[in-house]
Amino acid sequence: MGEPEKIDPLADLRAELLRDLPGDISRVRNAYRRAAQQAALLRDAKDFTAHQAACKAGLGHLESLIKLLRWASGAENEALSGKAKEGESLDVEKLIREARGALGGVEGDLPIISA
Repeated sequence: MGEPEKIDPLADLRAELLRDLPGDISRVRNAYRRAAQQAALLRDAKDFTAHQAACKAGLGHLESLIKLLRWASGAENEALSGKAKEGESLDVEKLIREARGALGGVEGDLPIISA
């Protein structure tokens, strides 16, 4: 009799994340853009401050999804060894710049996002 197949739950999780995360990231990014654009309609300082805090939370969510995608793809190991593709880092940096621009360029209050 052959040995039963060993199921690697971590490999299964990585495969599932690689399948689902790109779409999830796209949806979160689009929702963030829509929410950030609403800031122009806010006139009350209290409402604007609450809106800005919500946008920052959205950026944190997006950052977490990107880190999770990197883990699932093994890109974190490549980045640590200096073998990451230059374009991957630039795409994330571009996304961060766009998000900061949507917040009105308030970079000092945003958490530092390491790529």
